[in-house]
Amino acid sequence: MQNVHDCAHELARALRESQQYQKYQQARDNIGDDDRSFKLISQFHQRQFEYQAKQMSGGELSDEEREELASLRSILELKPEVREYLHAEARMVQMIADVQGILAGAVNLDLPQAPSEEDLTPPGDAEDTSDQ
Repeated sequence: MQNVHDCAHELARALRESQQYQKYQQARDNIGDDDRSFKLISQFHQRQFEYQAKQMSGGELSDEEREELASLRSILELKPEVREYLHAEARMVQMIADVQGILAGAVNLDLPQAPSEEDLTPPGDAEDTSDQ
């Protein structure tokens, strides 16, 4: 029987070697030392976290809150390198959430589901991914 911590370290190595992680690192490097972009990304993440916490505790987002988040994202996505970073980051977060779900399912642990990005996007502002 393998040690759980050893397996976790092996999984961490696999994540670091994954194509998603390599793209994430490249996207982060492409932003470089642009402190302004990283500050805006941090503000976006903070708002996103606050709104997800509100939804997970049973609250509803107001139209103003949805619009604020959409506005922040729109500003960030004006810069191609920041847009690339956010998309790469979202793919990493999804991959980690998938792994967490697999692990939780293996031990019959019911974890609350965080609202998806679509839940936080105002109607009509979602990206069209039908041709991808």
